Amino acid sequence: MIDRPPNAKPISRPRSRKPATVSASALALHLDCSRTYIGKLEAEGVIQRQGDGCPLDQSRVAYLRYLRRERQQSPRSEADAAHVAVKTEMLQLRLMEKKRELVRRADVDELIDGIAGVVLTHLSSLPARCAPRGDLATRRAIERVVFEVRSEIAKVCLEMADKNGEPPLEQQAAN
Repeated sequence: MIDRPPNAKPISRPRSRKPATVSASALALHLDCSRTYIGKLEAEGVIQRQGDGCPLDQSRVAYLRYLRRERQQSPRSEADAAHVAVKTEMLQLRLMEKKRELVRRADVDELIDGIAGVVLTHLSSLPARCAPRGDLATRRAIERVVFEVRSEIAKVCLEMADKNGEPPLEQQAAN
C-alpha cells in the first residue's frame, strides 16, 4: 500500500488524447483574423491542416512564430512606418499653416525687416523734421536720442542672435 497524506486525492493521468482540432473558420475567430487570411497562411505552410481541421494549439504557436519572424525580417515595414510618420508630420504642419497657427520663418523675417526699415528710416529723419531751421542745439539733442535708440535696438538684436546661436554678421558675410 502507498502512504498518502489523508487529504490527498489520486492524480488523474491524462489518457492519450488527440490535440483539439478546429475548423478554419473557428481558428480565424480564435486568432482574430479572417477565414481568407487563414487560407493564405495554409498556402504559405504556416498553418497545417490535419484531417478534418487545424490543431488549435499547434496553429496558435505557429501563427505567433510567424508574426515574430515577420516583425524581425521586415526592415521595409520600419521604413514604411518612418515614411508614414514624416508624411503625417508634413500634413499636420500644412494644416497648422492653413489655420494660421504656423507661419514660415522667411515670411516673419521679411515682415520684421520691413517694419525695422520703416522705423529706422523715420527715426533718422526725425532731427531734420523736428528742428528744420537753424535750431542746431535742439537738432543735436534729437540726433543723440535717435543714436541711442538705434544703438539700443542693435544691442537687443545682437543679444537675441547670441541667445539663438546665430553667427556674427561678419562671419555670415564671409560665407
